[in-house]
Amino acid sequence: MVDPDRVFFVRVMREWVSRFNGKVIENFEIHLSQPMGFAGDIMSLTEFATSRQVKNLVLDFSDPIQRNLSQAQQTIRDCLLRCRYLQKNDLDVSHLFFNLLYVRTLTVCSFFLQVLQDCDDPMALHDSMKTRHLVMKTNMHANDFVGISIFLNSCPELESLTFDLVTTSRFVRAPSPLVIDPVSYWLTSKAYECLEKTLKVVKVKKFRGSSNELHMLQYLIRTGCVMERVDLYEANGLNHNQKRWVQAVVEEVQQNFKRASRHLRITLHNA
Repeated sequence: MVDPDRVFFVRVMREWVSRFNGKVIENFEIHLSQPMGFAGDIMSLTEFATSRQVKNLVLDFSDPIQRNLSQAQQTIRDCLLRCRYLQKNDLDVSHLFFNLLYVRTLTVCSFFLQVLQDCDDPMALHDSMKTRHLVMKTNMHANDFVGISIFLNSCPELESLTFDLVTTSRFVRAPSPLVIDPVSYWLTSKAYECLEKTLKVVKVKKFRGSSNELHMLQYLIRTGCVMERVDLYEANGLNHNQKRWVQAVVEEVQQNFKRASRHLRITLHNA
């Protein structure tokens, strides 16, 4: 059953939007955890933002309760929420994806990355996206990988890519419900057009040096032909041993990861 307070909140948002007379919007953010039951509202708000040539759009359907959960608990909760979404099946993800084609700066969450893989191939249905700057809020679990790949494939003009990690601990390895092996997945992934022609900057925020983070980085560094910078921002709250681990991992990345770009600089930024 949908919470009446949430229904009222969304109704207020839509009423405000209906009274907006401006032609251009700089920033528009939709933060709505567990969006089941609000498919029409999400579609309407997204269409409104894109019709006003929004420059920076944020779609965050993550659950703030997860901030206090372990990584394994988060995975179980994500699976349950995704199953509830699939059962209701009221959000046309392909249509929502179509609404994002002309957004230049876009932020998406892990929930969106996961449900995106259940729709038809966006590149087979629509034109390429015009996104230049993409932020992904992800726990870097294997069940996010397909969604990440879809965005890389769909954004041939991408210039900067940011991973804002929401992982709570690098020492807990949760199983993927999709049974995807991170090593083989990124080793066999092709180099997308943005990696060969346009992507110059990759940022990883809250970097902890987990295996999944490293597999992703290795893929991007190996295929990013014009990449100039990889900026790794150390996670806050690490103890001495964890900091030493991160430093050792970054040294390994700097010295031994094969690079496609001769001009690439890899930098660790301390918390």
